[in-house]
Amino acid sequence: MAAHCRGCGYCPVAVHNGAQCGKAAGIDNLTAEHIVYSHPSGIVHLCKLFNLKLKHNYVPTQFGFGIIIPLIKDKSGDVCNADNYRGITISPVISKVFECCLLAKFEPYLYSNNLQFGFKKKIGCGPAIFTIQQV
Repeated sequence: MAAHCRGCGYCPVAVHNGAQCGKAAGIDNLTAEHIVYSHPSGIVHLCKLFNLKLKHNYVPTQFGFGIIIPLIKDKSGDVCNADNYRGITISPVISKVFECCLLAKFEPYLYSNNLQFGFKKKIGCGPAIFTIQQV
């Protein structure tokens, strides 16, 4: 992306790295392709908007909205049983890009406990299984 943002410098990187093309549109009917293939000035405006949100400590309520889709866990199981479903939420793409910007900006200040195994980069289930076997 050729767009450059004065201020945080993270937004173009977050848009390029964080946007997952080919995904469903959110409640705002925008997809990642709308962001990725937008004019570079659009990225600059998004970055300015994100910086204003940080400066004024404001996040729109709509960023918390999403579409919940039930997905069946076991297709050969009982499709009438609610326990056979898991929900996924399709969030607005602008809020996802904002989250990527926040993560890029604040990741150096975030840490987790060594006993946390899930949702961590470069950590598989091996260390968790080893820990459980040792107990």
